Amino acid sequence: MIRHALAVAALTALAGPALAQPAAHDAYLRSTPETVLRGSISATRAPVLRITSGQTVRIDTVSHGGLTDDPVAYFAQAGIAADEVLQDVKDIAAASTGEGWRGHVLTGPIYVEGAEPGDMLEIRVVDLEHRVPYGVNSPGTGGVVPGLLTEQVQKILKFDLERKVALFSPDIEVPLGPFLGIMAVAPDPAIGTVGSRAPGIFGGNMDLKRLVVGSTLYLPVFNPGALFYTGDAHAAQGDGEVSGNAIEASLTGTLQFIVHKGKGASMPAPFAEDAENFYVMGLDEDLDNAMRKSVENTVAFLQEHAGIPKADAYSISSIAVDFAVAEAVDGVEIIYGTVPKKLFLKTTPYWTE
Repeated sequence: MIRHALAVAALTALAGPALAQPAAHDAYLRSTPETVLRGSISATRAPVLRITSGQTVRIDTVSHGGLTDDPVAYFAQAGIAADEVLQDVKDIAAASTGEGWRGHVLTGPIYVEGAEPGDMLEIRVVDLEHRVPYGVNSPGTGGVVPGLLTEQVQKILKFDLERKVALFSPDIEVPLGPFLGIMAVAPDPAIGTVGSRAPGIFGGNMDLKRLVVGSTLYLPVFNPGALFYTGDAHAAQGDGEVSGNAIEASLTGTLQFIVHKGKGASMPAPFAEDAENFYVMGLDEDLDNAMRKSVENTVAFLQEHAGIPKADAYSISSIAVDFAVAEAVDGVEIIYGTVPKKLFLKTTPYWTE
């Protein structure tokens, strides 16, 4: 896999201070009513930005948390002043007043020149910046345990960005671990448009908490230009997102895009990596089947990556790979296997060219 030195310094920048300098980038895509799409991922929407393979883009995202008809009044409940509410949020809310909740707010699509169906798109998470020092968690009647709560609870959480924690209560602080809950390419053009709730082979609402700064996601390409979308940013989340949402927050992500010709046609699912691990996913509407698919994909990955027989790959999957639930609440469930890179005596340097 191609590596790059652009973001080495970002590997330790989990959630820097509010005034941290933005990472180097080739283009900046803001979130406005014209550059966002709500509730869906579309292969027919016109690109809002065009780039070439290898370029890096700084992308604003807007959270759906608190994006009501009147977000200023919503956040005022927590003592957040009107001028502390993002102008993007006000503008997007004004553009859809009276329509109610319309799903995730996704920035895009970005057209990557040279990407064609059958290719693989590599997305490197170079940097993530908190746009505001607060977020929203709103557990309700759904999630993994429907009916556990009888109504939806709105909780606005303030952040201490210097200490990298969310102030949950006077006695509880949650470590921040920002990541983009949705990173996606447009689906097969025969499908055209899918809802943003359920993830799929195209990526989407994977809610994989491992996709922090310094990580890499790989997606198969189905359309010319790939047509990349991102949003549903989270300040922190546990594996599974069991109540149905995380700390929903607005982030600016700096992402690098690299096209690998012909490498996506045989991909059974998205996969990811960072400096320490590979993350091999399995997706299915049934959690047991998602587990089975993750193991099958991990075995196949180990066979190819390490050049070992299937039986050995199955053994390694059992004795050295941890399987966890990334996504358990959005129609399609995700199990991922964590394959430690330290297993392999022969390693490929990460992000070095």
